[in-house]
Amino acid sequence: MAANGFIELLRIAKRGNKNYVSNENEANRWSGIAFEMMGQYFVAPLGEVSEVIYPPTYTPVPNTQPWVLGLANIRGRLLAVSDLAQYMSGHRSQYLPTQKVLCINHNEQYVGLVVDQVLGIQHFNKKSFFSKNTELDQHLQEYCQGYFHQHNQRWHVFLFSRLLQNPKYMNASIKFIN
Repeated sequence: MAANGFIELLRIAKRGNKNYVSNENEANRWSGIAFEMMGQYFVAPLGEVSEVIYPPTYTPVPNTQPWVLGLANIRGRLLAVSDLAQYMSGHRSQYLPTQKVLCINHNEQYVGLVVDQVLGIQHFNKKSFFSKNTELDQHLQEYCQGYFHQHNQRWHVFLFSRLLQNPKYMNASIKFIN
């Protein structure tokens, strides 16, 4: 699968980095795909992100929530593209040249979530994980499970599986009253 190949390439590239942690420390290490959204840093478990792409050309879908951008054809497969920040905050994210789309393939659902930027694979010491986070916005807390504290920065663990289980996200149609 192309997505697994992409993530494997990122892992191989990291191994060439002199700061790469040795296999002896693998048991104490947690890795994930890091991204920025709404001025905050997040990291998603490697298994939840299947691919990272540039924002594709998409076709708008009528009668959907404003955070639904549309449908894109990615190698013959329909990808539902959403503005994750707009879903979370209600405000459309500003276009940035650094924007990327995180493709999530979970339980036969294929969605693309636009984020401000993707920061690659990040590695964390499991000892730097904290399960409680009272400073995170309430709308985000529903989808996050703790954070890692590294280099004076909080990296919130974002679980896309929780997002895809939320009926509010999964039912993106605008309801009409007749």
